[in-house]
Amino acid sequence: MNVSHLKQQTPKLLVIDDDEGVAELIEAISEELNFSVNCIYDYESIGSTYRSFQPDIIFLDLRLPGYDGVEVLHFLAEVGCTSKIVLISGVDKTTLAAAAEVGRLNNLNIVGSLKKPFMVEDVEKALLNEADTSCRFTSAAFQELFGQGEFRLLFQPCMAIKTLAGQGMSDVDVSVNWYGQAGMSFLDASQYMPKIESAELVSEFGHAVLEMSLEMYKTWVQRGLDFGLCIRLEDALFHDNSLPSYILNLVRKWDLSPSRLTIGISETEVLSNATIVLDVLTRLRINGFNVSAEVSNPETSELERLLHLPVNELRLSKSLVSSVPGNAEAEFNVSTLISMCDKQELMTRADGIDNQSTFQFLYDCGCTSGLGEYFVDPLKTHELDNFITEGEKEISTPAYG
Repeated sequence: MNVSHLKQQTPKLLVIDDDEGVAELIEAISEELNFSVNCIYDYESIGSTYRSFQPDIIFLDLRLPGYDGVEVLHFLAEVGCTSKIVLISGVDKTTLAAAAEVGRLNNLNIVGSLKKPFMVEDVEKALLNEADTSCRFTSAAFQELFGQGEFRLLFQPCMAIKTLAGQGMSDVDVSVNWYGQAGMSFLDASQYMPKIESAELVSEFGHAVLEMSLEMYKTWVQRGLDFGLCIRLEDALFHDNSLPSYILNLVRKWDLSPSRLTIGISETEVLSNATIVLDVLTRLRINGFNVSAEVSNPETSELERLLHLPVNELRLSKSLVSSVPGNAEAEFNVSTLISMCDKQELMTRADGIDNQSTFQFLYDCGCTSGLGEYFVDPLKTHELDNFITEGEKEISTPAYG
């Protein structure tokens, strides 16, 4: 299905700096992060280039031949510029801050500054803040349901438990919230999905999430980051036999490995006995994708069926995980489920690990991976980058023996 009406274009960066070396460095960094870039080196080119390029973000040097950046700020204010602006210069911090204040007083969107000489990491951080915007999508149809606003992707790290005892990230779980105009309010999936279902927009929504998630994931792959991506799809999408081909084409479009993408499905849907669902799951597995089936009420008969379906991971639901430890029945169910999966060489993913005791129990049982507040809450794009760069939260090493 065509989702071009849902997807925001690749973010555009305009670099205004008379130092071609600096401009080319910024261009190289930003292109690695999937930005479309235009560089200009003199004041005379600013007007025509700005009008034709319509940038989402501007990197502006405060010193240009014969002019200064404040004059550029006045021009941008006159033309009603709404781009995000990052000021760059070798002037002292006080002068740089004063220039930023001049921009704000002229109703410009000054979002930061870079003092020369700057590090590659400084440029990446400024761009990744903008990349959060590139992960947003909306359409007139959704705005009719919820008013002015947009969907935004969030990413929750899933940590390896069995092999790395919570010390390494195996992949990230994608989630989506709806944010009202100016970010003043938001709705999570439990609040917005009923309206999307009633408006018969589930396919459009699911396809948009897939495309935007993979586009963002590609930027991490290009930077050499080694983790996978997990996307939980709504049940209705598994009744479309074109879904495997659609996902495969997206993966090929972004030159990604199917083995790094996990598609999540509900327990109800995977056990529905629907021929088309079995067809879709089988084709996903044949093409190298991971399939994760959520389990919330693990009755023995259902587990036996799950273990013989084309899935390679069982996801322990939040409701199930929150019941352990301390609940003998829940502990037995979870430990039995993990043991059965281990014997069948299936992975297990625990959702909702919120404390040390739950983590310790799952580690003792041999659970493959997990996510929850104990590790970290869902993160925006630049927050995930900081999480990776600064190192994951230090987890207490489980007790042995």
